[in-house]
Amino acid sequence: MRWLASFTMRGLWQAALVIVVGSLAPLLNVFSGAALALVTLRRGSREGLYLTLMAAVLASVPFALMSGTVMPVLGLLALFWSPLWLLSSALRITVCLADALRLAVLITALAVLGFNVYIGDATAWGHALMEQILTPLLTQLGMVKSDPHSVSQLFDYMAPLVLGLLFANSLASVLCCLLLGRWWQALLYNPGGFRREFHELRLGRLTTLIALPIWVLALTVRTPWLIAWAFSLMVVYALQGLAVVHGVVARAHLAKTWLVGLYVIAFFALPQLLLILCIVGAIDAWGDFRARYKVAD
Repeated sequence: MRWLASFTMRGLWQAALVIVVGSLAPLLNVFSGAALALVTLRRGSREGLYLTLMAAVLASVPFALMSGTVMPVLGLLALFWSPLWLLSSALRITVCLADALRLAVLITALAVLGFNVYIGDATAWGHALMEQILTPLLTQLGMVKSDPHSVSQLFDYMAPLVLGLLFANSLASVLCCLLLGRWWQALLYNPGGFRREFHELRLGRLTTLIALPIWVLALTVRTPWLIAWAFSLMVVYALQGLAVVHGVVARAHLAKTWLVGLYVIAFFALPQLLLILCIVGAIDAWGDFRARYKVAD
């Protein structure tokens, strides 16, 4: 990781190369975003903006050759690179991960409302999208013919959730890149800094008091935009829950195998683990589990 971070910081062209190459492969996209975050965090928002625009122009060439259009690049610019640049700029100014997460949720909430207005009926849109994506797969499995009623029920149940799942996934991707970029920055210029910063991550009681009624309403009303807000809050509180676990393990001087076990569980049961981490993160607003232990050296 260090060599890639060092290569990114050699200059704008090197950073743009990392971003463009990473954007071409879905599995490498996290490194693409981390490179943008690192440059913005270290060199400022202006240079980060130059890099964003440079990467967009350079990425247009391979995308146009492969797909015949630059629309994927415009999508990356609007939904991934621009929010990441904005959050990195904010984190550079505030030097507070919690503030960056709150801003990320606010941006996502506004984007959800705007997109909801644009598409009109979010439930119908989600139903149509699921039919387009899942019907061929379910047809191959024989479920459409053998049990069409159950398939229809599945689509009806999932349709209000689609908007939230898409935006929550986008938010999680952006935040993973932001955190990786922050870790790279610490790795190069402030060893151990990210560890301390992440272990102390707390969203606070006020944010939790805002989140709780949104979660309750999302469960009862099942309005797509409200569900999307709830999912977005779950993402950031799952991150706080993860910070709680890491902080407790460090402060209590527990074996690293506890963290290894956590990530093994994530591989097999990620949705359930995310829910548990979200609950831990919300309870920590009052429980403050990490305060029970002295700060690890």
